[in-house]
Amino acid sequence: MPTESHTESVALRTALRELVALSTIPAAWVGREPPIIAAGLADVLVGSLDLDFAFVRLCNPRGGAAVEVTRGNAWEAFPEWLQTHLGGVDKFSSKEIVAELGGAEPCRGILIPIGVNADAGLVAVACSRTGFPSETDQLLLSVAANHATAAFQNARLRHELDAKVAELRQARNELEMKVAERTAELRQSEAYLAEAQRLSHTGSFGWDVASGEIHWSRETFRIFEYEPAARVTLELALQRTHPEDGSAVRQLLERVSHEKTNFDFEYRLLMPDGSVKNLRVVGRPSKDESGRFEFVGAITDITERKRAEEALRRSEAYLAEGQRLTHTGSWACNVFTRELIHSSEEHCRLYGFDPDRRSPSLQEFIQRIHPEDRARVLEAFDSASRMGNHFDAHFRIVLPDGTTKHVYGTGHPVFSSSGHVVELVGIVMDLTERKRAEEERERLRQVQADLAHLSRVTTMGELTASLAHEIRQPIAAAGTNAKTCLRWLGRDYPNVEEACEAASRIVKDVTRAADIINSISLLFKKDALQREPVDVNELIREMFVLLRGEANRYSLSIRTKLSEDLPKVMADRIQLQQVFMNLILNGIDAMKETTGGGELTIKSEACDGQLLISVSDTGVGLSPEQADQIFRAFFTTKENGIGMGLPISRSIIESHGGRLWATGAPGIGATFQFTLPATVSAHA
Repeated sequence: MPTESHTESVALRTALRELVALSTIPAAWVGREPPIIAAGLADVLVGSLDLDFAFVRLCNPRGGAAVEVTRGNAWEAFPEWLQTHLGGVDKFSSKEIVAELGGAEPCRGILIPIGVNADAGLVAVACSRTGFPSETDQLLLSVAANHATAAFQNARLRHELDAKVAELRQARNELEMKVAERTAELRQSEAYLAEAQRLSHTGSFGWDVASGEIHWSRETFRIFEYEPAARVTLELALQRTHPEDGSAVRQLLERVSHEKTNFDFEYRLLMPDGSVKNLRVVGRPSKDESGRFEFVGAITDITERKRAEEALRRSEAYLAEGQRLTHTGSWACNVFTRELIHSSEEHCRLYGFDPDRRSPSLQEFIQRIHPEDRARVLEAFDSASRMGNHFDAHFRIVLPDGTTKHVYGTGHPVFSSSGHVVELVGIVMDLTERKRAEEERERLRQVQADLAHLSRVTTMGELTASLAHEIRQPIAAAGTNAKTCLRWLGRDYPNVEEACEAASRIVKDVTRAADIINSISLLFKKDALQREPVDVNELIREMFVLLRGEANRYSLSIRTKLSEDLPKVMADRIQLQQVFMNLILNGIDAMKETTGGGELTIKSEACDGQLLISVSDTGVGLSPEQADQIFRAFFTTKENGIGMGLPISRSIIESHGGRLWATGAPGIGATFQFTLPATVSAHA
């Protein structure tokens, strides 16, 4: 009895020791992976419990893969045995002892399920020890299996926890990255917004009406020229309002704050340096997340826009006034719709429309074109639309009261980016007054031509005696030479050679008389003006021959100093003859009363691309006052003069692009000079 009690005490102490040892093992499995826990359990079973075979299976109840570990070979047929017994669902709902394993040595085994129906795994061991498995063995095996299962589940949970932690860490990192990216985007967006506000001179604001708190963007501070650190209140915002706008702005803000409506208005700021800014303020009511009412909006500095608008208004006013003064109207037409997209006030007035009423249609303008001109104008318009070419036309407009206007229209096409004509833009100029002036000028020119002709005829009448003398001389010479010729031929032995020489002199004298008569007849002619290249020196010589007799009547001499190789001028020959005749006769008249004989000098020379002609006399001279007066119509220094010769001469020279003037002093003669543009190359 005592021996048996001692044996049991020893066995009990051994069991307790092994139980304590098994209880400390889970601490070593903390943080280990499931395969290591399963292997550790198998090693403990074989080593600590002195077993010959151990099989450990630990299952993941969440459906993960099971972990299996085998130690020892005492139960070689265990895999087949296990596979055979897996067919029964209830086989592992409780412990199962296998009495005979079928090996060379007697050996018994036990299978202990972990969890319900072994859903957490199982432990199978075998041992050849007598009495195995005792209750103590079974208890130790169950404790070891449960510890392993708990450690396995903890490992699984730890792994899952680590995975979740890793996921959370990744999510946190991603969130932080997104926050950083979003923050960078917001900062960039804020920078873009600030730059956009700076470039557009537009600032933003928020106004809490209840508290009076106002928030401004940096650009708003810049517009008002306040420091960004300033605390903004409504009074501060209104402090720099222009005195003329202050009352209206306050009333408007008071009204919208009560009505809580949108607002859009413009007003001015008077800055400390005296400059004025024009602002546009736009706002709308809003509520924040807490439901608090406020206004949000924008403030734009429109000073430059106002200046540009004012400059544009002035420019348009100047353009309208310029069009009114020049009787020129502008227009623009869409070639596809045939609609006028622009018609200036003066354009409407030219066609007899009231510019203050609606703008007339293109068809209404067309109807006021003279019927005889309408088809031609429309053809030019359509051609420009089709071909894209410039066009112009002179035509007439018939107003409702029957008045006819002469106008000139011109325009050009406007092309799209694809090269098609999309618009025609042009002007119409009223030429009615110009037309009348041209007609009047033509009438006056004709009167002047008639007067010049009358002056020539009158002058020629006064020169009858001198001209008769000039004609009589070659005729008398021709008669003398004819008698001489007859004498040479009437001899017994006619001298033909001398007779031919006399006959040649007859021809020369008759030709000379014919030239004089021809020059006189040209001066009497009343033909239309005909400009042609004229040799001025030749013209001077002709007038010298024509007026030489008049000079001889008063014992006066005419001397010429003509430069050679002078270029010809484009002129009307008869008109230049009249100028020379007037100047030469004026010189002769000025020297009639002088004693000792006078001298008239005619010079010609080239100077700076012009011909300079001068006619100088040694007569009574001119006072400085008379040098200008003599060119006025009906002013004369002659007793029987009418005062038209010199004015006509000046108008003739000026019509040829030249200038006529006089110089001199009392008692020392006078000089008349005029220039003519040299337009033809020099001749031999």
